[in-house]
Amino acid sequence: MVLRRLWHMLLEWACLALGVFLAGRFGFLRYEDVSTLAVVAILLGILNSVLRPFLVAVFLIVSLPILILTLGLGAYLVLFLANGAILGLTASLVKDLHLNNWALSTLTISICSWFLASALGIDQLKPFRRAQAAKKGESIKDDAIDV
Repeated sequence: MVLRRLWHMLLEWACLALGVFLAGRFGFLRYEDVSTLAVVAILLGILNSVLRPFLVAVFLIVSLPILILTLGLGAYLVLFLANGAILGLTASLVKDLHLNNWALSTLTISICSWFLASALGIDQLKPFRRAQAAKKGESIKDDAIDV
């Protein structure tokens, strides 16, 4: 169980690293070398795990009128802004990472990591599905504990 979660975490970091690499190749951001790319991927992964749920919750609460007007489609904007905020924080923490185009680099990294995680079978929404099933009194047959 722990090894599988660790493996999924490493795969998510690899997906983030490939997204940052592609954004760098497109010229949306610039980093110095491969070690910087690894540090950025690890830091993005940690910040996504720790900070992103709080940012998404705050952004969803603040943007509630937009969500109502767009019938929920504004949630994609909220996720985009949360990902961009985390990327901006990462760029401020890593001195060798320079954002040339914040929006396009955020979009490239988000789409690339989502596509690769889906292709590899990493269910990034599993904790949310598990919480919804628990509210209904159901259980997901997969894991007993999701850390």
